[in-house]
Formats: sequence, C-alpha cells, structure tokens
Amino acid sequence: MFITTHALIGALIGEQVPDAPVLAFGLGVISHFLTDIIPHGDSSLYKGYISGARVKRALAYVTIDALVAMMFVLGLFNTDLIQHRAAISTGIIGSVLPDFLVALYEVFRVKELRWFHRLHFFFHNMITSKKGDIPLMAGVAMQLVFLAVLMVKGL
Repeated sequence: MFITTHALIGALIGEQVPDAPVLAFGLGVISHFLTDIIPHGDSSLYKGYISGARVKRALAYVTIDALVAMMFVLGLFNTDLIQHRAAISTGIIGSVLPDFLVALYEVFRVKELRWFHRLHFFFHNMITSKKGDIPLMAGVAMQLVFLAVLMVKGL
C-alpha cells in the first residue's frame, strides 16, 4: 500500500483506541503488514528501482505519496475533528514505520535491518509472488477508492 493509505489506516486505528496510544502504535504496525499482503500495483516500481532502470520514476511516486500523506496528516490535525491526538499520532507512526525502516535499509544498507527488510517483503510478496501483481494504475485507483470509503466511514 502507499504511505497515504497506511497513514489513514493508522489514524483510524488511533481513533478506535483513543486511550491507548501504545496499542494504536502496535496495531498500526500490524495493519501495515496485513494490508501489504493485498496486491496493490507497486511491484513494478520496486523492480524498476532495484534494477536501476526506473529509479527516478519510483522516487517520484514515493515523493508524491509522502507529500500527500503529510498534507492528509496536517489537514487532519488542523481540524476540530481530532479528539485523540496521541493515539492517532502513534497509530500513524506505527502504520508507516515499516516502510521507513525498509527505506533506511534500501538507501544505507543498515545490516541490522536486513531481517526486517526480508520480513516486510515476505508479507508484501505473499500473493504477488504466486499470482502476480495488478497494474500500477489499477492499484492507485483501488487505493483511492479505499481511502475515500475509509474517509467517509471513519473520520
């Protein structure tokens, strides 16, 4: 899933456990791995990044996604809708932390994170390695619909 999707799910988790920021963090981390199991169209981006053939494209998608996620979080925290800032914040942090750790490993080759990188891609590739991934634009569309539904139902 994209960072924006993970962040929204983390915010919704925090909203559901308003008095338990540590639980929101843990559930955010778990939600990351569970939602990454769903094919979401980013396998080609990762392969292009790893091979060096399409690094700029992959970095552009990640940058745009991160900016959208930051705008979402800033927008959320600048409304009167937020009642439980600590739980929502830790839910968001927990839900995006796995991708941050993977990025640290990818960029700096932090050997202590190699196990985490493998764990992350075990979940990420659980279905796509057997059945294949969906096209990137289908993945983007699916996540936009998913985000819209979550926004309407949850926040």
